[in-house]
Amino acid sequence: MGSRQTAAARADRAAGGDAQSLEGGRGRPRDAQRREAVIGVTRELLIAAGYDDVTLSEVARRAGVSRPYMYDNWGTKFALVEEVIFGAAYPDPKFNERMAFADAFAELITAMVRIQSDPAYLAGLPGLAAELYKRPDLVAEIEQKYIAPIRSTYVDLIDRGKAQGIVRADVDGSALLDTVRGAVMLHTVINTALDESALIEHLRSIILRGIIIRD
Repeated sequence: MGSRQTAAARADRAAGGDAQSLEGGRGRPRDAQRREAVIGVTRELLIAAGYDDVTLSEVARRAGVSRPYMYDNWGTKFALVEEVIFGAAYPDPKFNERMAFADAFAELITAMVRIQSDPAYLAGLPGLAAELYKRPDLVAEIEQKYIAPIRSTYVDLIDRGKAQGIVRADVDGSALLDTVRGAVMLHTVINTALDESALIEHLRSIILRGIIIRD
């Protein structure tokens, strides 16, 4: 523990100060600014060169942070790219309580399409997939850290739809998420004929017809 704290302190000093301090006493914590710089540079490198050419050292150099800072916060290239492509903002789990079921479902579809069509996501996914193939433990880690909250949102929305008499009783919200993820990947990686708005409407209309109760 002591050696890790010492390394972190050295990284903070090299990057210009304490990780929790504020610039001039105002604004965001300096550590948040550094993280944003690292994420931004990683996105740029992924889009320009792909997963294989991203290194922690090069990201540190371009982001203006120290190498110890990179290793203390991420440790591996996988962990850094994982955060960049899977850590994108997603609707709050309670957002759907304020919307009609069909509108809330469309928001979830829209979020998934935008995340999986992001250039950094598309550039980083093949490299991560190769690592995940060799490391099943990392699959479980990503599921718990990034996918589980989204899965819960789908389950909650489907349960609400059932309670309102809109969704068929046999629809599984967790399985529905996996169906949506697979369908979006198909259209963003293989069959790319539809633009973003057309893909969102295509998926929304097809899936809704399959899960709602017919009069």
